[in-house]
Amino acid sequence: MRRCDGLRLWFNRFPERLVIFTFGLLFSKGVMAYVLNNLMTFLTDFWNLKLKEAAAIVNLQEGLRNMLQIHVAFCVDACLGYRWMLILSSVLYSAGLGLLAFSVPQYFFKNENNVCPVQKVNCFKELKNTPFWEGLALLIVGGAAQVIPLFSLSFDQTKVVKVPKHCEATRVKVGCCLFKVKIGGWRQLQQRFIRFLCIAFMMLGTIISVYGFISFKRKWHQRFLISAIAIAIGLLWFLCGFPFYGPRWLQPSPLSTMLRVLIVATRKRHLNYRENLQRLHRDQEDNQNQLLAGHLMCLNKAAMKESPADDNSETRWKLCTVKEVEETKLLLNIIPMSMTFIAYGMVKSLGNTFFVEQANNMRGGIPIVVFQLIQGFSKGLVKSVYNKVFEKRIKRMKRRYSDGVKIGIGMLASIICCAVASSVESKRLKALNQEGLSNDPNATAPISAVWLLLQFFFLGAMEGLAGDGIQDFFGHYAPDSRRYGPVFTSSVTGFGTILSIGFIAILDHYSKSRYSRSWLGDGINQSRLDIIYHAYVIVALINCFLYSYVSTWYSYDNIVGRPEEEEEIPFLEVKEEETAAGDQQNNPGQVNVELNRISVR
Repeated sequence: MRRCDGLRLWFNRFPERLVIFTFGLLFSKGVMAYVLNNLMTFLTDFWNLKLKEAAAIVNLQEGLRNMLQIHVAFCVDACLGYRWMLILSSVLYSAGLGLLAFSVPQYFFKNENNVCPVQKVNCFKELKNTPFWEGLALLIVGGAAQVIPLFSLSFDQTKVVKVPKHCEATRVKVGCCLFKVKIGGWRQLQQRFIRFLCIAFMMLGTIISVYGFISFKRKWHQRFLISAIAIAIGLLWFLCGFPFYGPRWLQPSPLSTMLRVLIVATRKRHLNYRENLQRLHRDQEDNQNQLLAGHLMCLNKAAMKESPADDNSETRWKLCTVKEVEETKLLLNIIPMSMTFIAYGMVKSLGNTFFVEQANNMRGGIPIVVFQLIQGFSKGLVKSVYNKVFEKRIKRMKRRYSDGVKIGIGMLASIICCAVASSVESKRLKALNQEGLSNDPNATAPISAVWLLLQFFFLGAMEGLAGDGIQDFFGHYAPDSRRYGPVFTSSVTGFGTILSIGFIAILDHYSKSRYSRSWLGDGINQSRLDIIYHAYVIVALINCFLYSYVSTWYSYDNIVGRPEEEEEIPFLEVKEEETAAGDQQNNPGQVNVELNRISVR
């Protein structure tokens, strides 16, 4: 009983306690990382789908999974909260993977290789008779709904806060040793340690995923099922933290604010804004001297009072504040720049579709996960090198447009990535023709897969530069950027992935009408992916020029680094009385802290 009371006391005075219960779900996130990234192999090698059919399915699930995150963010703010959204998403995610585990061809075709016999049946039609589409739908919804609450309740809660200036040194006893530290500094250490554990659990899941992907060759049933079980176990551990959770934390969403401003401005379109500048509506908490910007003046009417009775109006759909109008303008202002980010999503979609097929049809026996690990390594490496070298130099020159430059370099990397991929694919097709294997759909090209290292490296460099820069851009301009910066980034990337389906269909139609032969055959050996990559080079090049023009419309002041006085991230859905008990540790009047009992005096 004493142990239970001591454990409860320890949790009550430990503000980051919710993070501990997300370790299981973070682990499962790592376990299933490379399963979804290689869904293309499952569709082409086991279900024998055509190349364009498999690519369309993979791009559809990835694009919708990213685009739905903006709707999830709205639901989290409006009704469900982070905790319940994470529970619901984990259930859907696990169920979707479970259905995919029972959609493998071995349950429907009894042959030697347990694959769809393409010579006898139409495999795409046979796929409709399996639980694949139901599982894919649950996977899309569950995957979209899990990202925001999981990372908000884990990594976002462990961002290290600065030591308060008023904190004085305090004696801390660890066993027989006494240390003299600032309580704020001790809390920093706790947050750093918990953040390290979050990364460690996720990396452990990733390592197990890589090992399982290499060990369970051609065993997709086990891969899907293990991922589903991992999520279920992680969810059970998350539910163990219910005694320490508080009520749902609902908050206004900038998306609902934008919708309300647009509707109110439309209703008041008959008003004359310039003749009623003294009748603007402001909240008491807002700056009473705040003025409306000179652009998008049609929205200014949403903050105008039609009569003195509007001050007592209970409905929020008749009058908006000046601050809400300005936040809406900020959201609308980022639309032109957002359009230049779509090409980034289009190029990124190649990594999980055509790049995977290239690696599986080249000599060397190198697993595709090795190339994807190199892609992830280059993403982190290029990002850290830029931050240490270029960003600091730009900051010293007092030219604060680091992320604008970062996005531009990332777009240049996308051009190089597609150009290298086109060159490697031309070399692969040439090797097949020399051996007389160009008509064999199952032939392995007599060329080493090591040639793919460069294109995967540049793909990772593009993600590390352009992807991180896009997120920082939205974090700079979007209202409530801490929550919605990553959401807008994922939505734009997902839209580019969906658009890639239409772009490939256009190329397929053009090749058939112009050359009477499709550039996308049934398999990769009957296709001309080198020409497809050339088309992506042209798109990326045009987009790079477009971005360089549109980016001059925006100011990048104060975008380098985090603000000097950045507010501490609030602990989500934590009982207020327990958080207050944990915050007493920042009281400079403390004398001793016994770590074995966490007693504060």
